[in-house]
Order: sequence, then structure tokens, then C-alpha cells
Amino acid sequence: MRGSIVATIVSEVRQPAAYGRQMAKYLGLGEAPSLVIPLPSKPQIAVTRLVSRNGLPEQTASIPREKAIVVSVHLKPACEQGCEVWVDDRYSRVAAWPAGGVGIYDLEANPRWRNLGPLDWVQYYVPRSTLDAFTDGLDIANIEDIQCQHGAFDEVLHQMTQMILPSLSAQHVPCELFLDYFRLLFCAHITQRYAPSLESTRAYRGGLAPWQKRRVVDLLRENLDGEIGLADLAQQCGLSISHFTRSFRQSFGTSAHRYLILKLIEKAKLLLSDSASALPDVALEAGFSDQASFCRTFKAVVGIPPGQWRRRANAPTCFFTSHAADGLQHRHFGREQSWQNVAKPLGGFEQVA
Repeated sequence: MRGSIVATIVSEVRQPAAYGRQMAKYLGLGEAPSLVIPLPSKPQIAVTRLVSRNGLPEQTASIPREKAIVVSVHLKPACEQGCEVWVDDRYSRVAAWPAGGVGIYDLEANPRWRNLGPLDWVQYYVPRSTLDAFTDGLDIANIEDIQCQHGAFDEVLHQMTQMILPSLSAQHVPCELFLDYFRLLFCAHITQRYAPSLESTRAYRGGLAPWQKRRVVDLLRENLDGEIGLADLAQQCGLSISHFTRSFRQSFGTSAHRYLILKLIEKAKLLLSDSASALPDVALEAGFSDQASFCRTFKAVVGIPPGQWRRRANAPTCFFTSHAADGLQHRHFGREQSWQNVAKPLGGFEQVA
């Protein structure tokens, strides 16, 4: 049924991602039933059940790095020897790992295990993009760090795992609604319980948080040449590009590009007022690529060409008010006094400068 299938039961994983048969291969096990949840327009989660009567007598193989996490729920308690774990080559042994105990592993940290007793694990493979999509939908910052004490009992995940187990059977095909709500509940629980910085990174509904506004203003001030891009600004704020773009406009009342243009014009006005440099030199020093683009942009924002603005601004005792194309009034004084914007600062730019 093309276009209508909502879950795929796989016995062989075609992608090198760490779930299904591929994860079983890293652990030295045989077949591993898996469920991939590829809902339309939704990032996937994959569920794998790993079972072995003999456990993992040797340290498991290295797992290639990828931007994903694995949440491992143990359905059987560890044996008397406990469970041994290596993360980034740091060793730890968990003496008591109960049924319902959880381990969360970053697949960029090469997790490996040794478990001498029988094992029955259910692992959730979660790409970072899945968590990013979830946090974007809630208008909260992306989760950078997930912390979990190895073997800590998690009643919620234990119960959810029991609920999803029948879906790993080829005889049971779950409905789309069930899978969608399961995915949302799973992401909500992981984010709420295991993201220690969730509260401190919660985004302001009205736009960027104060620290994010200060960081963005500093970065733009240091990069008036336009070398910094939206992706860099969003990363510095811990947000996706789309979330950052919306939040920036809410905070400043304009786009990041428009904000940068206004700052370039502000710098150009200072240069025009305080120096006798030729317009091509002013254009380059202010951050424009050439005189033509400078003059065109300056007139669009201020309402008059830069040469005319300079002559008026540098008149010995001239005082006048111009209505610029940016909707602001600009009051200009003589050479000894710099121009100033007498309108209310646009969108709170100066408040965070």
C-alpha cells in the first residue's frame, strides 16, 4: 500500500545507522527485530530488541560516529557481575542494573558494552534531527546535552517499552495515530527528564532571550562585513535557523539582514560626518562591496544620496529634519555635532547593544 504504510518491520537494515541488524552486528548478535517509525514529514525513531542467552561475553565492537543517541532499556536485570560500559574509552561498571534500568548513549562517543549474563534490551535509535524537530515545535532551544546515570530505573520508559513490544512482531502492524503519539510522548519524556539545561535554555515566547540578544548584537557588530551567516548566529543561540529567524524578528522588529544594513548605514554616516574620504573609500570602509551598491542602499534607507547627506550634515550651522525611507526622522546638526536619530530606537536595537 504505497503512501499509506506507517511502520516498517525490518529484519535487515539497508542503512548503516545503528539499529536493527546493524546494531546486532556491532554487538555480535544474530537477527534483531526492529520497528522504524517513518511518519510522513516526521523525523524517524527506530526501535530494536536485542536478546541473547549468552549475553555479551566480550567487549562489543566500535560503532561509527553519527549524530544520534541510543536509549537502551533493559528488560532483564544484570547478572551478579553487573554491566560494563565504555563511553569515549572511559570505563564504568554498573553493579546493579535492574529491569527497567536505562542507559543513554551519544553515538558520537563510541559506546561499547560487556554483559556476562543473559540480556534482553530494547534500544531506541533517535537522530539528533528528531530531537531538534521536537524542540523547534515547542519553541524551546535545541538540546545539546543529555545526561543519564547508567542503570537508573525509569518507570515511564519501562512501561512505554512494554507497550511498544507487540509492534515489533510482524503479525502486529500499529496504526499511524499510535506511532505518532508514541513518538511525541517518547521525545517529551527524554527532553524533560534527561536534558539538564532545558529550563535555562527555554526560549522566550516574545523572541530571543536577553543573553541571546546580547550575543547576536555583539556578533553582528564584529562582523559588519557580512561574513557571518544565519546558521552561525542560530548556532550561537542554540536554535535552529528557522526558530532563530522567527525569534530575531520578534525581538528586533526586522530581519537579521535588514538589521545589518541599518548598522552599515549608521557606520557610513559617521564616516561621512567625520572624514573627507571619497565616497568609494567610505563605501569600502563601511562594509559595502562597491560605491554603486553603497549609494543605492544609502538612498533607499535614508532618502537622499550619501553625497547630499554629507553636504547637509557638514554645513556650518545647518539644522534640518529629514524624513527617511526607513520611516524615521533624522535631525542633523553642524560639523561639530554628530547626527542622531530622534525617533524611538527601532525594535530595541540599542537597548541590547
